[in-house]
Amino acid sequence: MSGQAFVGTLKRTFQEALFNLLKNGYGLIGSQRVLRLLADDVQQLVDEFYPAAERLRSGWMVFTGTKATGSRAHPGQTASDFELVTLPWPVLLPQDIQDMIAWPPGKNRAQLRREWFQKRLVRIIEFGLLHEKGPVLLTLADLAAMLGLTTVNVSLLLKEVRATTGKELMTKGYYFDQGMRPTHKADIIALYESGKDESEIARQTNHAQKSVGKYIRDYERVKTLLAYGTSVEDTRVILEMQPGVFRAYMSLIEQNHPDLFPE
Repeated sequence: MSGQAFVGTLKRTFQEALFNLLKNGYGLIGSQRVLRLLADDVQQLVDEFYPAAERLRSGWMVFTGTKATGSRAHPGQTASDFELVTLPWPVLLPQDIQDMIAWPPGKNRAQLRREWFQKRLVRIIEFGLLHEKGPVLLTLADLAAMLGLTTVNVSLLLKEVRATTGKELMTKGYYFDQGMRPTHKADIIALYESGKDESEIARQTNHAQKSVGKYIRDYERVKTLLAYGTSVEDTRVILEMQPGVFRAYMSLIEQNHPDLFPE
């Protein structure tokens, strides 16, 4: 399909509607450039007095995500058991349509399409993480529904963009340790071991400070018992940790404090 097929979609914006109203509804005669500048100025005023997140615009989707509260998920919980936040999300913006129009035909089109989806994924995820009501998290299924992809597609795209950008780009499962590799524990502990305080770690990792504090406290509890000579199994039983969580902390302690694991 030619990129020109999407030109009509790009025309369905507030600025275009205002431009046509000024030109046809009010019969203003003059330079089209002046009318477009006027439409842009009105849009800017609307943006200033009515923040975008407080209303729905073309290309934005109202969707309910999960607030990152710092609490761990546990077996049997459903989506409604978490604190939910409903927001308008920037799913398909005019720039996205412009990018589609600019795609050249040929082999490079597939790669441009992958990068296009990745750019939108990053924007949507970061919008939730940095929102004043958040951080607000989405699942892979949420993102797949928003973008018209499969969860496998979204997972692969996220894996690639995390590797190329170094961004964590947390989804709900990633944050609550429901995913395959919750590497954020390692990131938080690495910053903690480097001397950063909880507030700085929370800022750098886009985590709630309460969650950061819990990770650090659990890490220190395991480390303290090992330092006192408590066996590995007794440490896990005393702290009543799930085996997978305990193994994660053991691995981090072994990396940072090998002296606690005598030969």
